[in-house]
Amino acid sequence: MTSRIKDAALAAQINDETLAWREVICPVTAKYGNYVAKRDLRDKTIVSFQHVLEDTIPTLLPFVKAGAKVKVGACNPDSTDDVAAAYLAANGVEVHAFSGMTPEEYAKSIDILSSEPADIVADMGGELIEAFVKKGHKVDGALEATTTGVHRVEKLDYSFPVFNWNDIAIKDRLHNRHHVAQEMWPVFSNVTGLALYGRSVLVIGFGPVGRGVAERARNLGAVVSVAERDPVRALEAQHHGCRVVSLEDGIKECAIIVTATGLSGILGENQIKQARRGAILVNVGHSNTEIDVAWLDTQKSTKMRRYIEKFEFDNSREVYLLNRGSLLNLAPGMGGSGKDLFDPFSAILIRGIDWLASGGANAFKPGFYDYPAEIEREIAEAILHSHS
Repeated sequence: MTSRIKDAALAAQINDETLAWREVICPVTAKYGNYVAKRDLRDKTIVSFQHVLEDTIPTLLPFVKAGAKVKVGACNPDSTDDVAAAYLAANGVEVHAFSGMTPEEYAKSIDILSSEPADIVADMGGELIEAFVKKGHKVDGALEATTTGVHRVEKLDYSFPVFNWNDIAIKDRLHNRHHVAQEMWPVFSNVTGLALYGRSVLVIGFGPVGRGVAERARNLGAVVSVAERDPVRALEAQHHGCRVVSLEDGIKECAIIVTATGLSGILGENQIKQARRGAILVNVGHSNTEIDVAWLDTQKSTKMRRYIEKFEFDNSREVYLLNRGSLLNLAPGMGGSGKDLFDPFSAILIRGIDWLASGGANAFKPGFYDYPAEIEREIAEAILHSHS
């Protein structure tokens, strides 16, 4: 782990020109980052648990430049870009992330990151917040950015205020619904070499992410079915031109199966065994356990190409798993489209951390709160202005 994170050759693959262009396409992130970099935050410790990608660099380095102690771990090890991790480590961030972490290494990283008190925790998935709560650390405030994390932390007995930005309109209505699919389907085609015309696609879950994935697949020529337990969402899926099916029927019938719930255990052994021969299994929910990869790993497997594994069971019945069941849209090096779409969300994270560092949560008791609406509006206005 240490040698990879501290690999100077990896870090050197990111240069000033690369970061300068990112400032051009993500101007609001650059605006807030440049502001933060001039602040004096030498008394602050910031611990972040997020996808460690090139997008992470302009989010965290401004706080390093401001003098803060910054630590980061991978909220999903299969989305970690080792080049970005090495660059962050070479520029002052304490990094506990590398691609292909084992479950034991992943758990250890959470334990290390939560071993000492911090002023601010920025989480994606809720596991770091949960660890800080269980260890009794006092924190000025924390941020949570995912549906999976909201499910995990909303029931905790808080010792500090936690602010939910997963459910704010910009994240829920824009990123979750539109931007995930904007990246996911191009990555799917890059990984598999397949177009969607005429292919049967099952989307499991018709929340904002599932809705966007289903809409984009339909527009790309797929025949889309949706499995959704909530009858209101199922009815909505019908109004978006999707066929509503039971989970069992959809698994048996469809060639491409996409989990988009943010929950664990959606496709277990029993469900996978019902899949049609040659089905492709994809996940775009935050949890990398929506598909039971642990069970698949007990079966005969063959690596077909980067990010594709074939698993055989029950008399040579096979399924193909993409990106080890982790978020396909964030498969490192596969390059979806629309990197500029991360601009508002990087800005939300930078602005939220800075708000906490400025005492924004001092008046809040321990508990679970919405991300400040006035900051969301501020960022929305900045994005609109940058597009004018």
